[in-house]
Amino acid sequence: MDPKEFALLLERFALSAEGYRKVRKGVQKRIVRHMQELGCSTARAYLARLDRDGNAERDARRLMDVSISRFFRDGEVWQALETEILPPLIAKRPAGLRIWSAGCALGQEVYSFRILWALLSDKVPFVPPLDLQATDVNPSYLQRAMEGVYPARALDRVPAEARARFFRPVGERSCLVVEELRKGIRWQVHDLTADPPLAGDFHVVFLRNGLLTYYRKEIVEAALSAVSGSLAPGGSLVIGRKERLPASLDGFDSHPSVPCLYRKRQTGGLA
Repeated sequence: MDPKEFALLLERFALSAEGYRKVRKGVQKRIVRHMQELGCSTARAYLARLDRDGNAERDARRLMDVSISRFFRDGEVWQALETEILPPLIAKRPAGLRIWSAGCALGQEVYSFRILWALLSDKVPFVPPLDLQATDVNPSYLQRAMEGVYPARALDRVPAEARARFFRPVGERSCLVVEELRKGIRWQVHDLTADPPLAGDFHVVFLRNGLLTYYRKEIVEAALSAVSGSLAPGGSLVIGRKERLPASLDGFDSHPSVPCLYRKRQTGGLA
């Protein structure tokens, strides 16, 4: 499959050529293996098979997913959550906080939040109940996230004390997230581009390094409008460090020192 043929596949799923620029080779290898499994010797035959075989099309779409993530990715984001965002929410919302990790991939972000929440719980006299929902379009990613097993090298940004407290060795090169962190998370298959958003009034929504990077503008704007409606007024939207909200999305103020962190104003939506 050459770059032009791969571009046709991106077009089929309304994905961004620029977003896939750095990951194209790895994704393309998966697609070529899928072509071979289906007995398709050319990209044209493969696309025709996707036209008439819904299961093959579903599998192809999932093979286009990119699961690159890390624990505590972009440290300034987690610092702002720990010191500026969560403490006032904890004080003002004794009935509970609702957090949504949308497009959670293999779950590193979800467990990073659970670690941060546990550490905050040690510092304050009271923390409200936590409703933490994690969604992704790819069920195999969710299954791996629920299992909570990661290569030991993936924990390089987790502080040593937290590694010792929240992870257990599995074999020589892997670690398991302790049950304390794994319980209480609601995992769900969910497609941001097609499914209705989760029921609203989330206080923090993570939407990082996925939708805004890999999808085309028209898909991004429609999905963002729905996600925005699920975020409580005054709630925080967290995106990737190199991502930016489109100008068409009104009603958000960016953080003065962490540009990928936004606060929803009392009113706003797509202009």
